[in-house]
Amino acid sequence: MAYGRQFRAASGDSSVPMTRVLREFARPAIEVEPTDYGLRLTALRRLSDTQTHVRVTNQLFPQAFVIPLSAEMTITQWHVPLDDTRSYWYAIFTSFGAPVDKAKMRAQRLQLYELPDYVPRVNRRNDWGFDPDEQRFRTYTGMGEDINVHDQWAVESQGPIQDRSREHLGTSDKAIMAYRRLLLRAIEQVERGETPPMVLDEAGAARVRGPATVDGVGPTGDAAAVRAYWQAADARKRAAAPWPAPAVGVE
Repeated sequence: MAYGRQFRAASGDSSVPMTRVLREFARPAIEVEPTDYGLRLTALRRLSDTQTHVRVTNQLFPQAFVIPLSAEMTITQWHVPLDDTRSYWYAIFTSFGAPVDKAKMRAQRLQLYELPDYVPRVNRRNDWGFDPDEQRFRTYTGMGEDINVHDQWAVESQGPIQDRSREHLGTSDKAIMAYRRLLLRAIEQVERGETPPMVLDEAGAARVRGPATVDGVGPTGDAAAVRAYWQAADARKRAAAPWPAPAVGVE
């Protein structure tokens, strides 16, 4: 699968393409729960009386997130501030199936970024590659098919520093609200001389395991049934991995 085009694939335990899921079931029920590493986000899209699309992603405090890239691959991204308006973006791909094709991944990235500074080729100066004819006839955004460009536009088009006091957050912003509360509590802990979350010593770091990421179609049911489904899906993925992939405990 081409990085940046993950929604072309079908969800696990299903032949339903992600493009169809996102297009036809656009209003998921979003659940956010605290964990020892940050936050777990579960998005549920009821497809029918018997099937529900389940997507489990994670916010790894303070500035990373872990998401399913495909049925067998997970991506972990760190956004590390350089100053008040710039950050570096680091990504790690974890494959529970075939080895990652590093050369292919690198070639795909270099189509959009220039070395040695890794500066995006599409940016504010060229309207992030926007093409009105493409938007009219081929794609929704008119900015190509790589979702990383779309994400870049969504962030950078707000300006270097956005006035958050003018926001109008809604139900779909549950995770943003939860993260900001978590971040503010951590800042207050530091001000009191306490240790904030995820500041780990060597022993604590050794106990950390990758959180579960799931993108699949499971049975429609209550919260317990949903949790049982994604836990089982994650366990199967780890058990089938050709390398040691320890099971992850769930709070």
